[in-house]
Amino acid sequence: MISSASLEDLNIFFKNELSFTQTSLNKINNNFDTSSGKITRKNDNSLQIEVDEPFKERYSINNDGIKVHDLEFDQVRIIKKEEINNNILEFIYSGFSEDLDIENLNDKSFKVTVDNNFYYIEFINKQTLQIKYKDNMNVENLVRFFKR
Repeated sequence: MISSASLEDLNIFFKNELSFTQTSLNKINNNFDTSSGKITRKNDNSLQIEVDEPFKERYSINNDGIKVHDLEFDQVRIIKKEEINNNILEFIYSGFSEDLDIENLNDKSFKVTVDNNFYYIEFINKQTLQIKYKDNMNVENLVRFFKR
């Protein structure tokens, strides 16, 4: 079981203004796809995620769900909270609770299990944290978060 101090460290980290890079293996062309952007927590506790590359998108997340704005095509789509099946977004938005299945791997890394999905979380240093996981298409993803 994870210590409450470590759990608090995780939650404090995600309350910061962050930038991120996400890398995943594209099995079709056997290349790595990378996206990057920024995460900002608003005063009303909503999140704004701005993806800068490869496509410009903005995600506004609140208790109701996600508003996805494709900035290149100027299209907006709403995803209701009950339709969202992305635990990473839930971790960033709501934090890590003590009722999650969290296992200490060492003093800097943890494994979180949610519905038979595994998330490996590691503090690289005080400014950087990474999460490795397989998405719903069984693609390996690595997301690195950096304090801004």
